Amino acid sequence: MEILLAQHSGFCFGVKRAIQMALDAAEQEHPIYTLGPLIHSPQMVADLAQRGIRLVEKPDEIHDSIVIIRSHGITLSDRETLIQSGNTLIDATCPFVSKAQEYIRLLCAEGYPVIILGDENHPEVVAMMSYCKGETHVVSTPDELPDKLWQKLGVISQTTKNLENLQKLVSRLVPAVKELRLFNTICTATSIRQEATVALAKSSDLMIVIGGRNSSNTKMLASLCSGITETLHVETADKIGAEHISSRQKIGLTAGASTPDHLIVEVYNKINRLTGNRTTVNNVENIPVHKEESC
Repeated sequence: MEILLAQHSGFCFGVKRAIQMALDAAEQEHPIYTLGPLIHSPQMVADLAQRGIRLVEKPDEIHDSIVIIRSHGITLSDRETLIQSGNTLIDATCPFVSKAQEYIRLLCAEGYPVIILGDENHPEVVAMMSYCKGETHVVSTPDELPDKLWQKLGVISQTTKNLENLQKLVSRLVPAVKELRLFNTICTATSIRQEATVALAKSSDLMIVIGGRNSSNTKMLASLCSGITETLHVETADKIGAEHISSRQKIGLTAGASTPDHLIVEVYNKINRLTGNRTTVNNVENIPVHKEESC
């Protein structure tokens, strides 16, 4: 059996940055919180809690403390509430998300109604919408577009969406809009992970996608893989049994941008143990990597 890891799997720049900011803050002798999970990895959030970084869901629950703004960003009203409550903010919003917030603010300030390709209840999209006081519509597919004609329209995307879906959305809009302004806000890390994952899935008889079930980019990887080959989405290695890997010739591994390296290592080692292979690794750099970068 061959086990290969897709290139660019695991933490992206924005997640690494957010975690490092949190770890640096944890060294201070002061109450530290995140408003919502810092990243969409339950295991990493639990690890941060052990370091004294507590999670709360409502901004009015925190006073006179240090608050780390999660990588997906928060709404303007939540930010204002935190400031008015005497908190010190550490902004760990992913720079790609911050840029998307700037673009929607710009579009709305110039009078463009805005279509957002994204998940309506995802914290990134909820935060993004707070930057626009004008007309906005969130759609997850082109089929959800309003049936109307537009004089002018702006389009942006949740940063973890698929480029092909954004292209389909724009193609559907072109006949209905006289002036269309598009900002491609899909982050580079998302695109290269998806391309590398698809390339590996095409030559694998099982893909195992590792990462939080609340992670949008991880779910997108699982969706792409499932359209190509048999796919298993797991958060941790204990969800993998012998029945999943029996008679497989080539297993591909990939991981979302919020997935810690140690979870990838644990999955790789678990597969080896289940197949009777005593070879194990201690870090992700020692896992064989699929070399083809694009599909």
